[in-house]
Amino acid sequence: MSEPKTRFDKFNHRIKNNPILASVILLGTIVIALSTFTNAAKNLLNLVITETRPDINGEWEADVAYDWLNDEYTEKFKFSGEGENVNGTASFLGLKRSIIEGTAKKNNLLFLTKSKEYLGDPGNSKSVLRRYRGKVLDGEIKFVLTIEGGFSERVPIEFIARRIYNTKNQSIN
Repeated sequence: MSEPKTRFDKFNHRIKNNPILASVILLGTIVIALSTFTNAAKNLLNLVITETRPDINGEWEADVAYDWLNDEYTEKFKFSGEGENVNGTASFLGLKRSIIEGTAKKNNLLFLTKSKEYLGDPGNSKSVLRRYRGKVLDGEIKFVLTIEGGFSERVPIEFIARRIYNTKNQSIN
């Protein structure tokens, strides 16, 4: 047999005469092919399956025990919007507050409300930010409320909101 003349011929000759090298090259080719196929399949699947917004639009209510008051309030929430955007209101101590920066992804719900807290005269006030983080599961929203600002430190408050249904057993929108 004649001696290989080109680099390609030399490379083929080495592979034919070295089964370990041939196996490594074959295995590498299979790994690259599977990786490429897996990434392509994942990208196609992402086009078909999108993260869905949880079914939260409508009215909800929750009994919330505030530790600094040693009292419980029935708070009401009204959610609207589409996609990731959440609009509406959330009551705090029975007073409606506008939802700002609301988002809903998969089964997570996040939004903020703001107000002022007064101590004594109206000139003595501080801004208060309430951060609601909720997980939507089985027709309930399990919330953790953290309160920032104001005149005192507050611990996170956990509570569960449930959808309000009208007499026809449908959600109020």
